[in-house]
Amino acid sequence: MTRTWVIVGASRGIGLEFVRQLASSGERVIAAVRSLSSAEQLFELLSQYTRNGAPLITVEECDVTKPDSIEDFSHNVQKAVRDGGLRLTNVILNAGINQYPNRATEISFQSFTHHLQTNTIGPIIVAQRMLSIDPTTPLEKIIFISSDSGSASQFRSHEDGFAVYAATKAALNQSLRHMAAEISRKGVRACVLALHPGEVET
Repeated sequence: MTRTWVIVGASRGIGLEFVRQLASSGERVIAAVRSLSSAEQLFELLSQYTRNGAPLITVEECDVTKPDSIEDFSHNVQKAVRDGGLRLTNVILNAGINQYPNRATEISFQSFTHHLQTNTIGPIIVAQRMLSIDPTTPLEKIIFISSDSGSASQFRSHEDGFAVYAATKAALNQSLRHMAAEISRKGVRACVLALHPGEVET
């Protein structure tokens, strides 16, 4: 079975570079984007990275703010695993937003909700679905792209305009800590990781 990575939030920036680096190393990648119409750079990679004439990269649509989109994506991944002889080994949840500024004293209900859906709820639900794809071969790693802005122990008071972004990343961090504990109690030995990538120009 072919070891396979899933990258959610792969149309540009960190996610796109993950896809490029993995495919260039010969890894099989399922790359998920919010909308196929925004994935021009990703589609350019398909012909660059192949094995035996077949692309190493498959592009799927997954809008983490929409439950139906998550379900459709999960179904497509499950079908690829079942019919394509793939073994889902690693998942990177990179989808996220930071609509600056997002001050706690100014943020609207709608904007707060959108940040929470994109940065916290969506990634956790996608991870849930990926964990259930093939219980007979558990995932090795579930990697959430987080931020030190969400650190509970090191409050970054100088970060003006990052309140809601920080809050949603803090919620993500706590959720994935519980996820790690829950799957450990079930005997699943997957590594659940919150990764701070540093500052990037995205």
